[in-house]
Amino acid sequence: MTDPRPHVVRHFVLATPEIDRVSEEVQRFLGVPQGFRHDMSAVLGFRNEMMMIGSTMFELVQPTTPDHRLNRWFREHGGEGGYMIVFQTFDADAFRARAAAERLRLTRDMLFRGQDMIQFDPRRFGTHLETYRYSLPNGWWGDPVGRNYARSEVAEEIVGAKVAVEAPPSEIAAQVGRLFQSRVEGTDVLFPGKRICFVPASGRAGLVGLDFSAIDRTAAGGSRRICNMDFRLV
Repeated sequence: MTDPRPHVVRHFVLATPEIDRVSEEVQRFLGVPQGFRHDMSAVLGFRNEMMMIGSTMFELVQPTTPDHRLNRWFREHGGEGGYMIVFQTFDADAFRARAAAERLRLTRDMLFRGQDMIQFDPRRFGTHLETYRYSLPNGWWGDPVGRNYARSEVAEEIVGAKVAVEAPPSEIAAQVGRLFQSRVEGTDVLFPGKRICFVPASGRAGLVGLDFSAIDRTAAGGSRRICNMDFRLV
């Protein structure tokens, strides 16, 4: 069985103990107002902020309880940083079958708020790779259809991500390509409108960089270090 539609990167998540500071840095670099804030402390133990860059969701999360799993993640990873890449699949059963064929351990395979959610062990892929078959009426998390998000004055879209891994990057890229039925170029996996590049971990594994297409082409090449990640205009 094959998925009739290509998998799509929908959403990047950054985790920080200081959401106000990181949000301000992102706002300055991308020329975008503060996003939509939600306090989900009572249910999920964190608060978040959702922005939209082009057609891609960009989320900041901050734990609000001392025993939240993100606090353990901060200790293990030396502080804040890129936490998750969220994909959309259109055939969850076929995706599960490919994961089983790869003998991958799923840390989650469940219905989450009515959506099929599949999550891999981040130790394999450097960062959390989370995949949904959405049945949401407005598309995917963040309500990109029903909510009026402000547009960045600097960036048109998130077009790339860099993930540092402990295993050989070419091996990880090949496996991700098989899972998501996506084209692989060396250590890069190509998704519609986006390229995920796997690189060797140098002291810190995980989502370590994001590339944004610059509206003003003369701004391409600009960069900033935010939330222990490299933000680049390309």
